[in-house]
Amino acid sequence: MDGDAPYLPQEIFTNILKRLPVKSLIRFQCVSKDWKNLFKTPSFIAEHVRHSTQQKSVLLFNLGYKCNPEYLCLINRDMQVLEYQNPPSLVRSCTIGSSNGLLCLLYVSSFILWNPATREVLQVPKVPDCDGTCYVGFGFSQIVNDYKIVRVSISRLADDLVYLVQVFSASTRSWKEVEVGKLKGIMSFFGGGFSFDGSIFWFGFDCKRSWGKKLCLISFDVATESFALIPIPRSTLVTIESRLTTYENKLAMLSKTRVHSSFSINLWVMEECEDTSGEGWIWTKIYTSNPFPHRAHFSSTLTIWRNEIVGVNEGKTVLVLCNLHTNEFKMLALGKYSIGDLIWNYAESLVSVCDIHVEASSWGWQWIHVLFAWILLFSTVNILFFFGSNVNIL
Repeated sequence: MDGDAPYLPQEIFTNILKRLPVKSLIRFQCVSKDWKNLFKTPSFIAEHVRHSTQQKSVLLFNLGYKCNPEYLCLINRDMQVLEYQNPPSLVRSCTIGSSNGLLCLLYVSSFILWNPATREVLQVPKVPDCDGTCYVGFGFSQIVNDYKIVRVSISRLADDLVYLVQVFSASTRSWKEVEVGKLKGIMSFFGGGFSFDGSIFWFGFDCKRSWGKKLCLISFDVATESFALIPIPRSTLVTIESRLTTYENKLAMLSKTRVHSSFSINLWVMEECEDTSGEGWIWTKIYTSNPFPHRAHFSSTLTIWRNEIVGVNEGKTVLVLCNLHTNEFKMLALGKYSIGDLIWNYAESLVSVCDIHVEASSWGWQWIHVLFAWILLFSTVNILFFFGSNVNIL
């Protein structure tokens, strides 16, 4: 043996590092400048998000014990409760959505983007209070590499509905108004803004349709900033308590069905398709739970986590979980914690709220720089020809 330290290729180091928690990676930034730079590259951040997403924690928005300030709380894979204190700038706020480790929080008309793992905060520019009723959503589009907040205001003027749609782009740090489009005729939203595959979804009531078809699914494409309406079959029994979620990387919906003095939970999966009817989506019911025991009654169904339906009891102090494979129920008491109305699947990440940019824009700037360089070169050549006839230019 020559006494040299064992050598590991950079690819192996990278493969190990992208599987580590954010807290460890932050500590490892001081190991070397190369590692610090590596952790900031888009490719490493994307790979880390991909691995982190496979080990989701359930994110809870809670009210503290004896009226302490609100805070966020995570439950990890071992069913242990971890706390994340709310950013001090927005106490008693609500969570609008979660995407790639970033949270969007709202307090009155103030929004912030927050990465709880890195503690980075982006204060979103304020917009005037909206008239009427406001509905909000937060999502990410891989196509434009941008995170956006959408705010829809619906108010009444005489017998007409008046709409105002505003979109905040994290890459430009600014708000703008966008076209209402197919949203016209929607009376109200419910179910929260759920982000999936580059779109934000809500349930809605469409006053243009006949009574039996008023319910629809509203989608907002984050890349194109346009709305679409998806019909909902009456057989799905959508109610105000229904929730959107994901199951096996597909958009899904949880709904309750009354069974005597109890109820069951139905899981529907939605898939896009091309058909002649123009509906565009197929809804398939893939699971119905056994009737819930009285002690496990949900006040609301919230999400799917690790092949279990997650809900909260009527006192909002106990998580109720129903296994999709075994139909078994289990309950997790959270003691001093009081659970909010929504639970979000969350995966920590290194995504920086201070360094979000649209890749297309960066290419645009590169072309501007190239054009400027050519103009400068051309001008220099002309000057040399004009002032120095004795200058030879090869």
